[in-house]
Amino acid sequence: MVIHMKIAMIVDAWKPILGGGQIVAYELAKRFSEHYNINVDLFVMNLVGYNRGKIEQINENFKIIYVGKKRGLNLGDRILWIFEFIKEFLNHYKKKKYDLIYSHTYLPGVPAKVLGYIFKIPVIYHIHGANNLEIGEKNIMFYVEKILLTKLKYDLEISVLKNFKYINNVNKVIYIPNGVNIEIFEHGYKKFIKYKKNNEFKILFVGRFDKIKGLHILIEAITLIKKQLIDRNARFYFVGYGYEEKHIKNLINKLKLEDLIIFKGKLIGDDLIKEYVTSDLFILPSLSEGFPLTVLEAWACRLPVLATSVGDLPNIIKEDYNGWLVNPGNAKELSEKLKYILNLDRKDLIKIGKNGYNLVRKKYNWNKIIEKIYYELIKTIQGQN
Repeated sequence: MVIHMKIAMIVDAWKPILGGGQIVAYELAKRFSEHYNINVDLFVMNLVGYNRGKIEQINENFKIIYVGKKRGLNLGDRILWIFEFIKEFLNHYKKKKYDLIYSHTYLPGVPAKVLGYIFKIPVIYHIHGANNLEIGEKNIMFYVEKILLTKLKYDLEISVLKNFKYINNVNKVIYIPNGVNIEIFEHGYKKFIKYKKNNEFKILFVGRFDKIKGLHILIEAITLIKKQLIDRNARFYFVGYGYEEKHIKNLINKLKLEDLIIFKGKLIGDDLIKEYVTSDLFILPSLSEGFPLTVLEAWACRLPVLATSVGDLPNIIKEDYNGWLVNPGNAKELSEKLKYILNLDRKDLIKIGKNGYNLVRKKYNWNKIIEKIYYELIKTIQGQN
């Protein structure tokens, strides 16, 4: 049964900064609007470096609203944006009485909670990760995150972290993992597999150049097995961008690793899929994660995965079956696992990548994930959660 409803969705960071949480927000809004006749207004920050009009109409039922002045993504600008968002929300609410506020982590939970209380609108809070809680360093962001995720009461919390259900929390938490548009990657695989080189062992990283992604740990690991990498004709391809890029490049130059690490810049669409398909291994050395879309994307392209045991990854990666796990922040362990993988037969790597693909196709297709979330939306609006 499809129930027509109007949703105000909130996520602060947006283009040109586009990570997993933003991609999930867009996929949800687009699929709600196309398949369930839900009207979605997605409120986002108007960030420096991305120039659009005030409104971006995606389809008849879904539009993106760029709120406020041009701002950066620092904490001060994010806090100021909250007040701009509240004003924008009030203007839209006069014409469109929303049935639900759907907030994505982190700070949007505050205005969502306030507006939900004032207008008696149910609020869903979608958690894409808990970096500060996972790392455990008790600084100011640790306590801010703890309050937002576990102390503010929402009508429902959805988490991509299975273990988050067991943290002391005032909220009821529903575990729903992320998904991937499997059909796009299947098409890309057929299109680009002919470009894969058998004379090079290509190791791919996709993500932000941010300390949390652990690239400095990976670079240290590379120095420990430089000879083995050269003997195997292995190279690392870094896809992404971020504030740490200059520092990472300087470190690579200092350690004389320029011949082993190639920067590809920010890639999207077919350009990104081609990098996945033509690689031999996907690597994610993060210090903290939620449920990284890049792992699902790698598997959708039949690529085996080496990652750290953070976030929800220990729940989905099985050793020597669809990938491998190492402890975060441990360059020695990461280098030893890389050596092990470099010595595997290519047939074994293909089999491990295929196992990942089968898992994504069975459990993490967006079409299946969206059904679960829609079911929870209906229950929340009807007051059943």
